[in-house]
Formats: sequence, C-alpha cells, structure tokens
Amino acid sequence: MASAATTTTPEDDEEPGVASPPAASNRTSLLVLVAAIAALTALGAGSGGLLGLHLRGKMESAVQTKADNVVVPEVKGAYPAGVELRTLTPIVTNLASPEHTWIRLEAALVMETDQSAEAKVLTAQIAEDIVAFLRTVPLSQVQGPSGFQNLREDLKDRVRVRSNGKAQDLVIQALIIE
Repeated sequence: MASAATTTTPEDDEEPGVASPPAASNRTSLLVLVAAIAALTALGAGSGGLLGLHLRGKMESAVQTKADNVVVPEVKGAYPAGVELRTLTPIVTNLASPEHTWIRLEAALVMETDQSAEAKVLTAQIAEDIVAFLRTVPLSQVQGPSGFQNLREDLKDRVRVRSNGKAQDLVIQALIIE
C-alpha cells in the first residue's frame, strides 16, 4: 500500500481553483493575437488614409496646373457679329395634296440687327410668303429626310430672295405634318 500512496498523479498535484499554466498560456496568446490584428488594422487604415490625402493633394495641384495652362481657342460662328434670331409666328396651313393634310412650321430668321418697323414688316412678309409656298407643296415632296432637306433649302432660298439678302438663314425649329 505504501507504494500506492507514494505514487502521485498530475491531477493530485493541482490545487482546486488555480488555473493550469497551459490554459493561461492559451488565453494570453489569443489576447496577443487579437491585439496584434487590431494594431495592424489601425496601422493599415491610418497609412491608407494618409496616402489618400497625399494623392488627393497631388491630383488637385496637377489639375490646377493643367487648367492654368489651357488656352481656349476663339470660337468663330457661322454668322457675323451683327445678326439676331427673329422668331416667326407659328405657321399653320394645309398642303396642296392630299386635301386634308395640315402642316405646322415653327421657324426663326437669322437677320441683321435692325429694330426698325421695316424689319418687322419684312418678317411678316416672309411668314406670308412661306404660307403661300407651303400651300403649293404636295405631301410626297416633303416626306423623308431628303424631302425635309429639300423643303428647308427651298424655304431658305425664298427667304433670301424676299428679304434682298437681309435675312441670311432660316432655322426650322419644329415641323409637324398631320
């Protein structure tokens, strides 16, 4: 029996309530690992933020430098400086054929700047001339893209002739055929 009493097991040496060294070592290493991951995450976020601010500053200075060096070319229009756009009243009339086909045309004239009563009368006469011309046009002549282009060229020619060169162009804003 003495031999049984002298043999001790590792379980007998531990005191109740005291943690064993391997369990304390596991907890400590887990806390160190979590702390290291948190420190590396904070370091990565901080360095990424600083890099972003640095690059943003470089981009803004590069854009500003490029904007300062840009030379804007002078835009030349198709018309001389002394012209204005005069809107005609909407023109509604019927076409030559078919009988019940109506057309509505909204257009503007590119004319020399002139505020006289003669210019206003000329604008009204041009509108009247356009109505007279549209009443002679059959629907087949206006259909399709080429028909629209031909109508536009015919109207421009009539406007130039009627105004003796005072109206330089006719801009069609809307065209409805019903």
